[in-house]
Amino acid sequence: MEQTLLDVAAKNGIFALLTVIIGYILWREMRRMQDESKAREERLSADAKAERDRMHSEAVAREERMNTDAREREDRLMKLAEGLTDQFETLASRYESLALDVRDIKSVVHGKE
Repeated sequence: MEQTLLDVAAKNGIFALLTVIIGYILWREMRRMQDESKAREERLSADAKAERDRMHSEAVAREERMNTDAREREDRLMKLAEGLTDQFETLASRYESLALDVRDIKSVVHGKE
């Protein structure tokens, strides 16, 4: 290899040889930089994918919690409505019973019995 370099230097001059050497060194350095940037791009892409997956999982969990909360609220409202209906029915039957008692009392007071 050294003899070849010396032959080229003797034939074309030292500057031609230096140009070739510098060109080779630059090519090798550019190749290294390209490999590094490719590795960095792949790492960033993997990190971005992991972040998207994490955010998606969090969104799914948040939506599920919201749906569960909504179902629980709906169940509580339905129980409240059923309770109010039962109380209303109890009040209505008491009112009917009181109305009958008042009618009986009126008929006794007025002597229509």
